[in-house]
Amino acid sequence: MSELNQKPIERVWDRYIDEPFRSQVSKQDNPPQVTKNSALIIIDLYQLVYEGGNKPVSELIDQFPASCGEYAYRAIEPINRLITLFRDKDLPLFFSTKDFARSQRIGNATHRPRNAPKAEDYELFPAIDFRATDELIKKLRASVFFDTELQSILAANKTERIFIAGESTSGCIRASVIDGFSLGYQVCVVEDCVFDQNRVSHAINLYDIQHKYGQVTELSKLEP
Repeated sequence: MSELNQKPIERVWDRYIDEPFRSQVSKQDNPPQVTKNSALIIIDLYQLVYEGGNKPVSELIDQFPASCGEYAYRAIEPINRLITLFRDKDLPLFFSTKDFARSQRIGNATHRPRNAPKAEDYELFPAIDFRATDELIKKLRASVFFDTELQSILAANKTERIFIAGESTSGCIRASVIDGFSLGYQVCVVEDCVFDQNRVSHAINLYDIQHKYGQVTELSKLEP
């Protein structure tokens, strides 16, 4: 089939976005490359997100209101592949989790319902390839940049492009993307390495990120 006759690749947001907006954002597709000035930020893959196991969120949310269920488990393998890609290139990796101690005094990042919190809820999930030598950013609000040391570390490393993985697409991912863009970074969200409780929120927020703040790409486009 010639290139002229090929159908455009369907994006996760296509079923929710009408024309002409769908076609407009497709023209903005410019998959980024992982360069020597890139860094990877993996946001909030802590125990609470995986509570209740690999099940539909609808079956878990009453008992485990912070769980992302099957969406969280589905992303483990691609996230670890993305981490390996950056490790193999000897590029900086940053993981984040909630600053539990400060949150007990100051409050949470969102107003969404939650069970009584415990410190161990915010330990990183063991299936994620986090290592003791990796940077762990403890944050209080949605953005990984807000009131943390991340920006100063990235600036010292002369980072130009940030790749983002983790959860949730409509919350901490989006907030971090906007702050990263506002600070002057080229921002890329790896679509199969982010997730949300709500698939509609996931899709619409990826559309907004692609349209306004950065690039949304698939892991396969970054791998050799």
